[in-house]
Amino acid sequence: MVREQTKAEIIEATRELFCHKGFHETRMDDIVEASNTSKGTLYYYFDNKQELFETMINSVISRLYQEIAKITEKNLKVREKLAEIIAAIAEFYQENFEFTYATFMQTGSPDPEFENQLWIWQNKFLDKTEEVIIEGIEKGFLQEKDSKLMARSFLGLTSFFGPSTIEDSYELETLVDFVLDLYLKGVETRNDSKSKLPES
Repeated sequence: MVREQTKAEIIEATRELFCHKGFHETRMDDIVEASNTSKGTLYYYFDNKQELFETMINSVISRLYQEIAKITEKNLKVREKLAEIIAAIAEFYQENFEFTYATFMQTGSPDPEFENQLWIWQNKFLDKTEEVIIEGIEKGFLQEKDSKLMARSFLGLTSFFGPSTIEDSYELETLVDFVLDLYLKGVETRNDSKSKLPES
């Protein structure tokens, strides 16, 4: 229990340092000082900064995944589940925007093994979202189309939540309503589908 708490404190201290100093500027000595631990303790848990970085990323992503997994299991209508997933992702970016920028934008390309871990996470998010999409199709709420592509399209609409929530200061409710409406209804007007191009 104590070991897990110490490890968690090191990870949290590292997250804050990466937010403020960036990956390259943060030294292992900085992490020792920020986590109020010893160098021996730090190296007991982590061999180097890259391993610590990867563990930290997995920890942060895991929290979001667990939240989305709980949403998919709730006794809610499909529309409500989709709305809660959007809200969870938007809140994640709001709370972790500096962290994601400082890590993914400044560390360069991840090593192949870690890149594979990120792909695994992506597929896990995709699978959970697809569960909701399939439920929507089975209940007649969504059209019978390729469920995996529908899930990818849904998650794709949230990919720019970082800049939009921070720079443009959109309210969470506004983001959720807009993305859900865009996904379910699209942007094409009814007249456009029947209109003819002007003759030249």
